[in-house]
Amino acid sequence: MKIRPGRVFACALLAAPGAGLAQDFDGAATLGYGYSSVSNGRPDVNTYTIDGVGTLAFQNGFSLDVDGSFHHANPDRGSNMGVFDVGGVLNYRFGLGPVAGVYLEYASLDSNGLLGRDINATSYGLTGGYEDQLFQAKLFYGGTDASAIVGANSDWTDYGLNVAYTPTQSTMVAGHWMRSDIDAPAVATDATSFGVGVDHNFGNGFSGFGGISRLNFGALNIDATSYGLGVGYDLNQIARVPAQISLELARTTIDPVGRNTDVDSIRLSVTIPFGMRSGGTPLNSTANNAMSPRHNAVSTFYDNLY
Repeated sequence: MKIRPGRVFACALLAAPGAGLAQDFDGAATLGYGYSSVSNGRPDVNTYTIDGVGTLAFQNGFSLDVDGSFHHANPDRGSNMGVFDVGGVLNYRFGLGPVAGVYLEYASLDSNGLLGRDINATSYGLTGGYEDQLFQAKLFYGGTDASAIVGANSDWTDYGLNVAYTPTQSTMVAGHWMRSDIDAPAVATDATSFGVGVDHNFGNGFSGFGGISRLNFGALNIDATSYGLGVGYDLNQIARVPAQISLELARTTIDPVGRNTDVDSIRLSVTIPFGMRSGGTPLNSTANNAMSPRHNAVSTFYDNLY
């Protein structure tokens, strides 16, 4: 019987924390609506999104980070598009600072021809790095089993670096660089993603966030750049409502897809924190996509297309 790596990591994610009891939980969910104007005569798109993240901490040094998103895009004409992904990272902290873990993610991506073929992908691998209140840096190395990208199926080797710096309690700057080397029967190619984002709390409930990221995907001959800028307001300032409302303006430029294609988006969202979490960047924003990416270059880009 063939043992699939994804199943091994799934068992690890579920079983390892069992020796300890959950100590605390924090997380957030973002509900969003977006309207995108697409150039070159392509139909405009209405997008409805839900994103969530959470962390369970255990008494034995383990913690489990989980996240997921569902984005449904409804164009003025033609078929609907969508993104669904879910993932988890099981971490173990060696005292203060050093951390290691395993991750498992699944993504189903349907662009209705805007980026060529659709994608179903399962990613898994190892992480390691250093985390404290001021600075976090984590490396990852793993693989992705993907269908319908290059030929009937393809194997990916994924690796990259995520970093974050929190100079004050009000400001966070974070970014990523990652690469996927793709081996398929027809061709060998690669995809690279990198980006940076910032979130700042101005006080009195107001916050600002912005980000920029770029994808180079050789298999489909695509270069794409996404950037966005937004503002948020904490409703706790005027009512006992634990939620943040936000507005973001964003653009994604995709080259070539025939002619260059611009996707100009406006996004409205409500973010609800859970547990110990308070504030933070909206989970459907360009900034959050650059600051907290997935472990695969292409699925990271798809998450923030609309």
